[in-house]
Amino acid sequence: MSPKPIPYYWSSVDWPRFVADYPPPPLFDQQMARTSDDELHELQEARFLQRMTEAWAVPFYRDRWTAAGMEPGDVRGLDDLAAIPTFTSEDLKRSAEALPPFGTHQTFALDAMATPLKIQSSGGTSGLPRPTLFDPVAWEVQAVQFARAFVAQGGEVGDVLQITLTNSLANTAWCASTAAMHWSGMVPLTTGSGAVTSSVRQLELAREWGTAGWVAFGEYLKILAETAESNGIDLRRDLRTRFIHTYLGVDTDGHLRRLLEEAWGVPVYDNYGTHEVGLIGYECRAQDGLHVNDDTAVLQIVDREGGRPLADGQAGNIVVTSLHRSVPPIIRYDLKDLMHRSSRAECGCGARTTKLSGFLGRSDEMVKLRATSVYPRAAQDTVQGDPRSTGEFLCVVDQVGEGISARERMTVRVEAKPGADGTALHADMVTRLKVLFGVAVDVEVVPSGALAPLTGLGGEGKVKRLLDRR
Repeated sequence: MSPKPIPYYWSSVDWPRFVADYPPPPLFDQQMARTSDDELHELQEARFLQRMTEAWAVPFYRDRWTAAGMEPGDVRGLDDLAAIPTFTSEDLKRSAEALPPFGTHQTFALDAMATPLKIQSSGGTSGLPRPTLFDPVAWEVQAVQFARAFVAQGGEVGDVLQITLTNSLANTAWCASTAAMHWSGMVPLTTGSGAVTSSVRQLELAREWGTAGWVAFGEYLKILAETAESNGIDLRRDLRTRFIHTYLGVDTDGHLRRLLEEAWGVPVYDNYGTHEVGLIGYECRAQDGLHVNDDTAVLQIVDREGGRPLADGQAGNIVVTSLHRSVPPIIRYDLKDLMHRSSRAECGCGARTTKLSGFLGRSDEMVKLRATSVYPRAAQDTVQGDPRSTGEFLCVVDQVGEGISARERMTVRVEAKPGADGTALHADMVTRLKVLFGVAVDVEVVPSGALAPLTGLGGEGKVKRLLDRR
């Protein structure tokens, strides 16, 4: 039996065609500006139908869709999108359990091995992380998405981009470094997190090597600012930072953004993405909503209870269909993230795309307290807005009582800055969080730094805001 031919990366994709299909900056803004709504719909529909054809050959989709009474050919365009059942990350986990280790949704790609593949993962808070395969198109499109964001946020050719996430099983750092080097002419400085390169050294490198842009989570940017202050480094005077690419979380009143912009003296830009589909939305210099990469994804906002599609401007779960992914296809993935979208319109930056709001919370973290739906991450704005707090918090949910009298209880642990009046902070948090949530919650004020072991602050990945002890 002769060995399989090696699928070389350089010859696995028609690169001129790739650039035409998924234009990097500045071509994307130019192309979107001159593309009419009808032309964009036609482009999206053609890519969607191709992904549907591919997905019918994948057991994960074929079995789910057949069980729902669908047949090939039932879906004839984007107008039929709502008729397709959604799936969640839990369905992907069950897929991997049914056909370990990669699942019924993507094992076909490894069996064929007709293209180079890379394994990245998402999740893993309990048990093994969830693996996802990337072929060159999926990999490079995500990099193009990030490159569009960097240029829209002020990145220029030759700029040093400091990436404070580690190139690991998670793919955000890889997307950023590939985007910088392959698609935007920037120079990636892959320092990794503070656990890899200390915060002091991060700042020293930025000062000596001329970092112009940063990729970092908001929580780590605060740590860097505190480290600079304690080490006599003036972020505004000593560094050459021009922009920051971050993920602000639930920052509807802008407390975290203002805190970071005041500390760093530069614009801070919010972004939103997911492991499987990439950077779905990004802010430009206008800071007026998140531009959607409309040529790579179709988004729906659906009612979080019944899955009914909602009109623009209404908040609900974001459901994404990838237009570029074949390995694996991603068709109507309910991310359980709460957002709202707005119709396609020209922005002050010149781009013409649909837009997303900032992140509003996660529907699967909803807690029912005395018949009221509470979303723990929504506490971010209230806690960040109090100068006596470090901005760090953790919502702890447990169950009290037994039988018919059992109920859920939520305690919001809030870190106080050294020297702050903890009694007054506690009283104000009780009042403000009751107004925010519409129901009273318990509050516990804890010392600065006390929550890091539970939230993961200073480590890799997103900071946890919910500890569910039910």
